[in-house]
Amino acid sequence: MRPAWRILADARDITAAIADRLVSLRLSDAAGEQSDTAEIRLDDRGHRIELPRTGAELEISIGYRETGLADMGLWVVDEIELQGPPSTLLIRAHAAHLGRSETARHRKATLRQSRTQGWDDLTLGDLVATIARRNGFEPRVDEFLAAIHIPHLDQTDESDLHLLTRLARQYDAVAKPAGGHLLFVPRGEDRAASGRQLSPVTLTPEEVTRWQVTLADRGKYRAVISHWHDKLSGKRVPVRVGESGEPSKSLLGDYPDEASARAAAQSRLAALNRGSSTGRLVLPGNPLLAAGTPVILTGFREGVDGTWSATRVTHTIDGSGYRTEIDAELSKNS
Repeated sequence: MRPAWRILADARDITAAIADRLVSLRLSDAAGEQSDTAEIRLDDRGHRIELPRTGAELEISIGYRETGLADMGLWVVDEIELQGPPSTLLIRAHAAHLGRSETARHRKATLRQSRTQGWDDLTLGDLVATIARRNGFEPRVDEFLAAIHIPHLDQTDESDLHLLTRLARQYDAVAKPAGGHLLFVPRGEDRAASGRQLSPVTLTPEEVTRWQVTLADRGKYRAVISHWHDKLSGKRVPVRVGESGEPSKSLLGDYPDEASARAAAQSRLAALNRGSSTGRLVLPGNPLLAAGTPVILTGFREGVDGTWSATRVTHTIDGSGYRTEIDAELSKNS
């Protein structure tokens, strides 16, 4: 099949204008807090290409002429790089998860605005909901994470987005805006940026150009131990999460209550078990693949077959055609 693509710059279709100058188009979709990026490399012979402005909005679609194009979302130009010889124009952009409207721009600005306040005696779900609504979002929080109790938390000259990112790291979660929602969900749950469940993609060896899997010791730690400070007794109380036996990992520091200590231990145990086995696959371009997609490998061999979660998906169109590269980790449910 013949690769195809389309680019709209600030709602103007520029595909035909740069069609004979495209050297490569690369879209990288990453799970979690990592930035999704786009790179467009153009032949700048004669220096006749109009330089795009930083902040320009690109709508990019890729696919095949025979089967049509898939919308790959909205991207905002970060920087322009000029090279030579040969004369080359490189456009770098990031994914605009918040959208293109004035409302979206306002949400982005308020999310990054520094604030100072204290949070007392509330759940993590309550905190995310408050931040979401004061920034114009609807909250979408995982049920387990939403129930975590927070006795006290200081937000000192810190943006709402930074605060949520800090909490996400503590609880092995992902905090990010997606459309009109503010997400706070566990890592490795195979969710797209929008929070919707992605349809699995099944791959056989015949459908893959090249693959590599690294199998690590998934059971290095059988348990995680955290501690909380009991003010009534004045004692340091351990909380163990996981299986009995050794080895176990102890977390540094004390948590304010048992619920917080248990949540931290559960999150760390999930993080230790997640990603212990990793894989990389290269295959003919498939625009349906995105970060978070469950990838079911079948017919490879023992140790490889199973359900994997795509942590990064890179789509590339260049002189060699259209290919997709998948970085994945073994699903914790596999």
